[in-house]
Amino acid sequence: MAVGNQGGKTKNLVCEVGHYALGEHPHKTIRTPNTGIIVSAQGFQEGIVKNILPKLQESVGSLDIINIRKNSQGIPTSINWRGGSTTYLMSAEQDDKAFEGITLDYFAIDEPLRRSIFVALKRGLMKSGGHWWWAATLLDEPWIYEEIYIPCRDGVDNGIELFEGTTDDNISISDKNKEDFYKSLSADEIQIRRYGKPAAMQGRVFKSYDPAYNRIPAFDIPRHWPVWASIDPHPNKPHAVLFIAVSPEGDLYACNEIFVKCDIYELAGYIREIGDQYNVVQTLIDTSAQQDDWTKKSAREMLAEPPYFIKTKLAQKKNLKKSGISLLNQYFKNAHPDVESNGPKFYVFQETCPRLHRECLYQKYKVNKRDKQMTFDEPEKKWDDQSDNARYIIVERPRYSGIPKVIDHGPLYSKG
Repeated sequence: MAVGNQGGKTKNLVCEVGHYALGEHPHKTIRTPNTGIIVSAQGFQEGIVKNILPKLQESVGSLDIINIRKNSQGIPTSINWRGGSTTYLMSAEQDDKAFEGITLDYFAIDEPLRRSIFVALKRGLMKSGGHWWWAATLLDEPWIYEEIYIPCRDGVDNGIELFEGTTDDNISISDKNKEDFYKSLSADEIQIRRYGKPAAMQGRVFKSYDPAYNRIPAFDIPRHWPVWASIDPHPNKPHAVLFIAVSPEGDLYACNEIFVKCDIYELAGYIREIGDQYNVVQTLIDTSAQQDDWTKKSAREMLAEPPYFIKTKLAQKKNLKKSGISLLNQYFKNAHPDVESNGPKFYVFQETCPRLHRECLYQKYKVNKRDKQMTFDEPEKKWDDQSDNARYIIVERPRYSGIPKVIDHGPLYSKG
């Protein structure tokens, strides 16, 4: 359930828990006794004691819960139900290991939490083939948007049902109080907190990037297509390398990438191995590669050494960030079916460019720390490695040059 603030999502979550634990579900046949878990993304006190337990006790009969067990610190840890079922109470503040090794019939999650917990809980369902449900206002954890929300919304994963709701659906809050709350929100916050839309979509640098239109299955790039490469090396984090091909129609295809932490010479081998598959006409490199803090030589000098001989041109960066972002957004938008444009279109290969895909989804503009509603024109310095490479290539205005190879001569050339 992707729902706005005060949309009733936690109440729905605990009602479902009650149905499962008691084996009295209106739409499913549930085996009892069973074992489940409720996980709060908040701490035990705020998430379990103050929020989930009161709503759960309001939602079930007075005789349905036999007892609530607590640990030596007085923290609730499990619920014993009429009929013998057990529901464990857990919090995302616990270590990942706490979620491993438990065999479950169901689990329920309240609000966004880290992926490692979700994976551990899913492993616990393997034997039973049980169910899970998640109620959240998607303010953070963007992996949920990519791995769960989008596949479900687009019908790619039919094993998940998506229910969306808004704060407007809560009839227990007066319209006046709702409107007072909405007035304090920015346009982006309205989408998240009122309508429950994922925060991963708000404040994005590349708002025109839509995986439904811009992310496509990979295909073999013809040898006559020119390919541009861009390298962004880093001493202490993964290096990023991107390859973009240009079709005879002028459309751009991000066809391959490297994102790996290794030494420069090993990176050179990877670049040469992938680059040999294409007609690479130019290789750009971030200006940081000029620095001599790699060894006694700069990264750029090391890449140019034998046996790799990777000759590079310094990327144009000065005063070109905004224009590069604008161009990328326009090229992404040109690929949308509802846009009439003869301009270049930009596509990202699904199988070979996963990092660029994530960066186009997740890179956001900086937010004023004192006023979260105010964003700056400067992108955050995260999720920016491959997108920087794409910008460096785009501002070069890559174009196709040459004579396209004729694959099908057509009826005019067929023998009569």
